[in-house]
Amino acid sequence: MNTSAWSLAAVAAACLSLSACSSASGSGGKIEDAIGVVQCDQYLAKVAACINEKVPEAQRLQLRSSVSAEYATWKEALANPTHRAALPQACAIAEEQARDEYARYGCAM
Repeated sequence: MNTSAWSLAAVAAACLSLSACSSASGSGGKIEDAIGVVQCDQYLAKVAACINEKVPEAQRLQLRSSVSAEYATWKEALANPTHRAALPQACAIAEEQARDEYARYGCAM
């Protein structure tokens, strides 16, 4: 696996593992804040709008926790130039994977 592919895989794996931990703990975060990577910021804005406007209140905390974990991982990745370079693709993948989940609430990703 080349360095770029490894970095993307590492960022994606970290996102998934943190999402699982975060949703269990129920911790919140500022998913509306910008990362500074266009693909990530667009994804976070779409998800925040969907959660705030269309997701039933009873399900919002779990979804916010999951997205907050992604946000935290991506924010940490900014410090490493190799991981930062992988963020546009990692965020695009996250958005693609979220389409079906958020479509059930009537949100277009």
